[in-house]
Formats: sequence, structure tokens, C-alpha cells
Amino acid sequence: PDAQILPLDYDPDVSFANCGLPYYLGGVISQREKLLITTPEGLRTRFKLDVRTLSQVESIDRTQKSVQIRNLASNQVYVESYDKLILATGAAPLRPPISGLDLEGVFSLRSMQDSDRIFQALAGANSAVVVGAGFIGLEMVENLRHRKLQVTLVELSAQLLPPMDREMTTPLEEVLKREQVTLHLGDSLETIERTDQGLKVHLKSGLTGTTDIVILGVGVRAENGLAVQAGLAV
Repeated sequence: PDAQILPLDYDPDVSFANCGLPYYLGGVISQREKLLITTPEGLRTRFKLDVRTLSQVESIDRTQKSVQIRNLASNQVYVESYDKLILATGAAPLRPPISGLDLEGVFSLRSMQDSDRIFQALAGANSAVVVGAGFIGLEMVENLRHRKLQVTLVELSAQLLPPMDREMTTPLEEVLKREQVTLHLGDSLETIERTDQGLKVHLKSGLTGTTDIVILGVGVRAENGLAVQAGLAV
């Protein structure tokens, strides 16, 4: 309780309901503010934490016990010292080597800012391709259908929710088909290109199709760049 604690985060938000993001996009959660669990101001007031958002830690000097920080709002770079340093950098969306991932209309869903960008794109969208049939992918499918979009789901595995037993996921396939979701199981996305009609997706099976938006939900990777750079064993 007597420690001076400095939490640093490159996002403007410090704590939000990740699992609620698809339901905000689907309109089930109507207000963006309801996703926020707490705010920087709330943490400062309640716990006297020196919370600094939009603060990107660029490097760690273990000899000097210091970190170099870039203020993303002002682009100012400065150094802070520490007695103890805790890395809680979490994970980042997995981006497979697919041509076209940087095109407008192609998204991953991991943060409030991601949801803001998708929310804007959904305003004029009639169709979507979701890549990945894990939890986030299926939640996105559910909510895109709630918004009356035509939805295609692509999954590399031969079943939905690959970690689960096949017999547990078969009833879910029937639900998706009943909800008029087009399923491509045992297939994968190869390339995306921009055409006059929208985003043209090419699958490994040779199938192609055109859609308004593409949402990737193919998993995450450890956000361990700082740890590796600092020479820690990972």
C-alpha cells in the first residue's frame, strides 16, 4: 500500500469487457460505455495509481533499471526508473501470412479501438466473412447475423471450436446452418483483394467470394517483444 505504482499502457482504455465487444458490435450491448470496467481516473482516485495511457514502452534497460517510454499523444520520449518491473503485456491477434490483410475493411477484434473501426464499417455493410471458428469468431458470427448481415465462416479445422470434442460441436453446426450462415470447414483463407464489388476472398479450396468486410479471429500470439529485447528467457 505504500508503493509508488506506475501502470503504463499504449491504449487509451485500461480495462474493458473483452468478451462483450462482439455484442456491442451486434447491438446487444447498446452503449459503448457499458464495456468499460474502470477508467484511469477511477484507478487514480481509488488506488492512487499513476496511470499513464497512450504510453508505449519502447525498451528496458535492466542494468540501469529504467524503461524508455514514448507518449503517443505528444510523441515525447522520456525515461522512468524502477525498483521492480512487471511485464503484463498479454497477447496480440495472430496475423497469418495472407496477402491483403492490410486492406481497408479487413479487421481483427482485440481492443475498444478495433471495435470502433468495425462499428463504423458495419454501418454500410451487407455481408461479412469471419475467419476462425473459435470463441470470438463464433460470437462475431452470432452478432453479425443479429444485424442481418450475410455471413460466411471459414475455419481451417474440420470442426467448429477445434479444442472441443467433435460430437460437442456438431449441434452448433446445425444451428449455424439454420441461421443461414455459410460454413467452410477444413478450408483456409489464402488471399484478399480489393475489387469494384468489394473484398474478394480466395480460399485454399479454390472457392472465391466477394464481401464487404473480413474479420480475423484465428488466435493470438504472446506479446513478448519487450521481454525478448531485454534478454529475458521466454
